Amino acid sequence: MAERPAAPESDTRWRSGGGFMLAALGSAVGLGNVWRFSYVVGENGGGAFLLVYLLALLLVGVPLLVAEFALGRAMRRESVAAIRRLAAGSPWRHIAWLSLVAPSLVLAYYSVVAGWVLRYLMDFSFGPPTAAGDHAAAFSAHVAGTLEPLAWQAVMLGATAAAIANEVTRGIERLNRVLMPLLALLLLAMLLQAATLDGFSRGLAFLFRPDWAALAQPRVYVAALGQVFFSLGLAMGVMVTFGSYLPRGTALHRPALAIAFGDTLAALAAGLVIFPAVFTLGLDPAQGPGLAFVVLPEVFARIPGGRLVGVAFFLLLTVAALTSMASLLEVPVAYTIQRFRVSRATASWAWMLALFLLGVPASLGYGAWSRVRDAAGRGILELMDAAAVDLLLPLNGLLLSLLIGWAWNGRRAAAATGIRPRWLAWLWLGVVRFLLPTLLLVVLGAGIARL
Repeated sequence: MAERPAAPESDTRWRSGGGFMLAALGSAVGLGNVWRFSYVVGENGGGAFLLVYLLALLLVGVPLLVAEFALGRAMRRESVAAIRRLAAGSPWRHIAWLSLVAPSLVLAYYSVVAGWVLRYLMDFSFGPPTAAGDHAAAFSAHVAGTLEPLAWQAVMLGATAAAIANEVTRGIERLNRVLMPLLALLLLAMLLQAATLDGFSRGLAFLFRPDWAALAQPRVYVAALGQVFFSLGLAMGVMVTFGSYLPRGTALHRPALAIAFGDTLAALAAGLVIFPAVFTLGLDPAQGPGLAFVVLPEVFARIPGGRLVGVAFFLLLTVAALTSMASLLEVPVAYTIQRFRVSRATASWAWMLALFLLGVPASLGYGAWSRVRDAAGRGILELMDAAAVDLLLPLNGLLLSLLIGWAWNGRRAAAATGIRPRWLAWLWLGVVRFLLPTLLLVVLGAGIARL
């Protein structure tokens, strides 16, 4: 079958560098920083995990982020079309589909968790208070339902589709101009509240005093790299697509470093909100995915003004979820617009429906389909998360580093970053060519062993 004509270049541009930074931060700062970061840190040794995470961020996260921005800007296309253009006529073009599959899979189960967040926000805002000691049962009852969790999931996906049905500069950029400052203010207010708790010093020690024995466990390295990919939105096509809207001439390492710094700052602030509260009540930080939905509501129920704190916390999570979901949905929407020449509204609502259906098994995995579990006892949502974070994202990151490092002319790749002086651009290229594939191959192997 003959291939369709090449997709047209994107004529969408960020209106300002600030708008691009807010959109990229909105993609990076999300449930991954608050919900996922906290429980992954709790399960993987606290400070030891944080140390590995920071190293992975510098050695893998920032170089790959620069690479994705450069690819999108140079090709002037969304992620799938950008890879196909760079790899035209070679088998490498087939890896483009991973940049469409990855964000779709992540968004399908991410929207389920986002639906839980919105439901908790409504409960804390308008519902009757849940007594201390009853939050675990309340959470289990909610996720075991059928229609209600699906309805909340649909509301979050619908809100996301509505937000980006307009042009990107009127949708994602406007959304993040409002929501990102609000997110920063909420984090700051909650951090000040956490500093007054008795367990604040223990929370600091847990996050910043490494348990060196934990560094001998391979799962810490797999979890840290997976969190870098999940939190920054790497290997999901998001940053390639955002890069295609950038004007030429910008030195890409500066926004990449700023985004990585802002994303890490948000995650650490969330950790400093969550863990002091957990230690204040003598609870276990290794609560798993239920940390935000079971442990913290128990904390809120036992502190003065806890209901207001709960409203603020789940508003923060709702804001974070919406900004990240908008960025993830932009990837398949941009592909559909450029490939099939349909309107943005048509593409947005069609993908909203498709992703809702894809997420139904994850939503029902705690109720009607709760018996579907692997040998380790993981349900459907956990299996989707493991498939994405431990396998699909590192695999796509590995293939992207090989494509950009070796299939792209080295001089053009280095020039596409806009990095000055020139030796620094070539240092980046060396990292992409040699260090990234080596690290990602090792971690990918360990991730496969975990599945």
